[in-house]
Amino acid sequence: MADPLEQEVLKALKSGAAKPHIAKTLATPENREDLIWYLNHLPTGKARQENSWINWLLVILLLAVTVNKLYFIAILQLKAVAANMFTPMLLLDLIVPAIHFFILNKIIRFQRQGYQFMAVLGVLALVRPENRVMPNLALYLVIIGLTFFLLLRLFPKKGIIDD
Repeated sequence: MADPLEQEVLKALKSGAAKPHIAKTLATPENREDLIWYLNHLPTGKARQENSWINWLLVILLLAVTVNKLYFIAILQLKAVAANMFTPMLLLDLIVPAIHFFILNKIIRFQRQGYQFMAVLGVLALVRPENRVMPNLALYLVIIGLTFFLLLRLFPKKGIIDD
């Protein structure tokens, strides 16, 4: 469940209020740091609305990559069980899809952290040889491009609020 302050900030951002105005309106000495964090990590309602279809495209692509990874992990696990070579270390392959689901959660909610993590992890994914083969290479390059585009579009430098 979302923090009540986060819900207030989201409601104010969706209504079209400017971030500095929200900071002045909702700020108290106790919640000032949290409020600034929320304002810097959530886009304005207008930016969210303008880029929602691009965000959904990114979500669909990331979900496709994740499901593909889960499919190949399942095949690997089944082959290992059939050959009587299963070890618990094979379960470590599930870390990548788990991280993808965490990032998907953040991206669906338009949180800056999700885009930042995806930008870094998308570039790091190209280190693995299986991700440098078509169609994975194309998918990752599109995901990286969309992530950087949305990161710059939803969270411009001029929109960051300082203390």
